[in-house]
Amino acid sequence: MITYEQRAKIGLITLNRPEKLNAWTPQMMVETRHAIDRAVAEPSIAAIVVTGAGRAFCAGADIGAVFQKRVEANEAGRDGDTETRAAGSGDWVTYLRTLPKPTIAAVNGVAVGIGVTQILPMDIRIASEEARFGMFFVKMGLMPELASSAILPQMVGTARATEWCLTGRMIPAAEAREAGMVSEVVPADRLIDRAIELGDLLAKNPAPAMAGIRQLLIQNVHNDDIPAVQRSEGEALGRAYASWEHKEAIAAFFEKRDPDFSKKP
Repeated sequence: MITYEQRAKIGLITLNRPEKLNAWTPQMMVETRHAIDRAVAEPSIAAIVVTGAGRAFCAGADIGAVFQKRVEANEAGRDGDTETRAAGSGDWVTYLRTLPKPTIAAVNGVAVGIGVTQILPMDIRIASEEARFGMFFVKMGLMPELASSAILPQMVGTARATEWCLTGRMIPAAEAREAGMVSEVVPADRLIDRAIELGDLLAKNPAPAMAGIRQLLIQNVHNDDIPAVQRSEGEALGRAYASWEHKEAIAAFFEKRDPDFSKKP
């Protein structure tokens, strides 16, 4: 249901059910997590890109594979929702946010429902001009999940998130960028190349510093206690000042060369 390949320092994961518009199944999530774990375990990989095959990124949950099984389980007296989650995503948000390597979503086409919510916790989201986004949960009589009721308003504002979720309308890529959900929109034939370029930019930076920055941003995004924010930054900086990567950056500056963070002793 997914394919995995390494392109230079990038692990490229592709949702690969184009005949089903890459509709989500628990097995797809299991395979995606295994591919991410593989990329994390490979020292030569610096960043992870997730995209979709064909004309869609992910057309939401597969009705037959997810909803029908949930109904059958509930009718049999089992918790169908718990079964589906145990087989699939688990705590997807915490999993992504605590990865040691950054993630990039390259949204090639339609992304609705879990096609949207699964990419919100990723570090960077870019989209092709053909991408469209839909918080379709209301259309199915359901609620947003994967912490999207918190993450989406943080990105686009409460008013816009409410309108998107209550109408369930399709959001063009340009509107998603203007709202802040994606950082850039590129021509469809440039999407993967651009995602790889971004990954290559990240690959030039020290991984511990990127991980520390990501955690600070997640931790402090809505923290109004400025002294506490500064304390957390100070603690992170203290660790960074003592790191080999910082020493390499300083040495490279004085030696008038580019730092090489790949040769940590």
